[in-house]
Amino acid sequence: MAFDYATLRDETVERLIAVFGKAGKVSVNVPATGAPYESQIDGEALHDVTLVQTQFRKTDNRGTLVEMGDVLYLVSTQGVIIDPALANRIIVDGVTYQIVRVDPLKPGPVVMLWFLHARK
Repeated sequence: MAFDYATLRDETVERLIAVFGKAGKVSVNVPATGAPYESQIDGEALHDVTLVQTQFRKTDNRGTLVEMGDVLYLVSTQGVIIDPALANRIIVDGVTYQIVRVDPLKPGPVVMLWFLHARK
């Protein structure tokens, strides 16, 4: 009997992030369609997300990419039509952060949520 990860995500993970989370946006660069010598970015597309800010563990701070001021968000997959990537930015409470690391929580065939490590 297979475990139903989709139901676990929908009934537990998504519900908890919705209750305790807040709104944010993932900013994705839109490639330029003009001449090759012009900017390669023609703007940005904003995608609404629901997220919860959490903290890094002490073991994450030693010898890793974690710097002072970095933030860690748990981002819901509900209604999100893109997978966050390193080239994207995340906007929370009017502050824009560069995404440094994306770790999907994927214990089976379903992504439960994304861990987004971000920096100003």
